[in-house]
Amino acid sequence: MKKYSTELEKLVQIARRSNANVLITGPTGSGKTHLARKIHEQSERKLKPFVSVNLASLHEGTLESELFGHERGAFTGAEQKRVGRLELANGGTVFLDEIGELSPRLQARLLEFLQSRTISPVGSNRESRLDVRVIAATHRNLARAVAKGEFREDLFHRLRVISIELKPIRERWGELDQLVHDCIEELCAKAGRSVLRISEGVAEKLETYEWPGNLRELRNVLEYAVLAGDGPEITLADLPPWFGIDEQASGHAGAVAGAGFGVAEVQLPLDYHDALSSFEKMFLEQALRRFRGRVNYTARRIGMNKTTLIRRMRSYGLGSELEAAAHDDKRKIS
Repeated sequence: MKKYSTELEKLVQIARRSNANVLITGPTGSGKTHLARKIHEQSERKLKPFVSVNLASLHEGTLESELFGHERGAFTGAEQKRVGRLELANGGTVFLDEIGELSPRLQARLLEFLQSRTISPVGSNRESRLDVRVIAATHRNLARAVAKGEFREDLFHRLRVISIELKPIRERWGELDQLVHDCIEELCAKAGRSVLRISEGVAEKLETYEWPGNLRELRNVLEYAVLAGDGPEITLADLPPWFGIDEQASGHAGAVAGAGFGVAEVQLPLDYHDALSSFEKMFLEQALRRFRGRVNYTARRIGMNKTTLIRRMRSYGLGSELEAAAHDDKRKIS
């Protein structure tokens, strides 16, 4: 993964070069599985297995044998010996998705494994020592679950050696360009195509959309476009017909459209150049807030070169406007 916010990139770099347990949190569709796989693929374990387990999708009665394996005859229906997912991942990485859904009994078993690094299949006294890196993920607030007694505190701390939070796309506008580029690059490689450009119309459409389905929805839209288009550039005609319909129906599509915005009456300096600078700062503050900190989209709407806008933002100390706009928008949505 190439270009994230400074804090996130730092955490990902630490995770890549270590064998410590990682806990990834974030809303559904924010890219937790994708990030876990990338961490594995860029770690020293990249040539070893990456085994993904969605704990929420497995039946409670069979989950223990799925994770730890079982011997033949261990229970009714166990006609053959089964190797568990943890053992299948030996030497590599196991990704435990939706860790917050694990039952108290299996939380205790997983904690025991993390402490001893040994497993005993169901119905066996045999212990096997494993070398497995654990990456877990959840959309739940585990700290809150711990406070409520729904999740073991000792397991929580064992898993959270490195903690990475993935925010929804609506709070990551500054990274949208890179997310789109990475997705297109990967999808084009998968489809056996040269990397496609995106038209200005598509870029604007992607930036004005709210992305309720987060990275998963973005990937779905781009995958359709890569498969549907036959030119060197993705155009509006290549986007899926369902894209944006739900948002338009709920009225979000016009949230950043419309006419200009007002600037409250203020006292400007008497000096012409100082007054011009003061007005420009106010104008850019209002624009960034109006368009929720989306630099590319703001630059296009106000008719300013993106590089110039970024330079002006730094000059006026407006970097915090990105975060402030995202938080304001989050409060409006919640």
